[in-house]
Amino acid sequence: MADWVQKMKDTMQPHVPEPVVAVGILQPAGTWGASALGMVSPLAGMLKQRKANKASGDLAQGALNVNPFQNVKMAMIALTADKLYAFSGKPRGMNWKIGDELGSWPRNDLKIATEEGKASTKITMDVISTGDHFELEATTAMQRSNFHDVFLAELTKA
Repeated sequence: MADWVQKMKDTMQPHVPEPVVAVGILQPAGTWGASALGMVSPLAGMLKQRKANKASGDLAQGALNVNPFQNVKMAMIALTADKLYAFSGKPRGMNWKIGDELGSWPRNDLKIATEEGKASTKITMDVISTGDHFELEATTAMQRSNFHDVFLAELTKA
């Protein structure tokens, strides 16, 4: 099987006008916690996920309707040398279907903060020029090819 990092870069490249240097598949921050809570109390898990979806802003679109992440919205993030591009995305077997572009910003217009957790890394993204605020997370447990390590290193590069 091809390297997962390169495969996802190749999947995103037709949608981005500049060379893609890294790709992230992100869900709303708190998705892993909502999933665990949902195993104890489905209603509480659903409410926590709804709150997480809202905090992700418009970046996480469409629903991933597979357990354990019922109704989780996903964002496909492509990083180039100068910009961050966000798209909706859905898994299709071992591949991803890239949907609508949700936004793009110059990387120097973004304030990025990360916070490592046990199963994921929370990413807080603030757009300086507009005040837009997004809270997402990258799954870091059970990664293929250190997929999100590559993305997080590029995202936080000064």
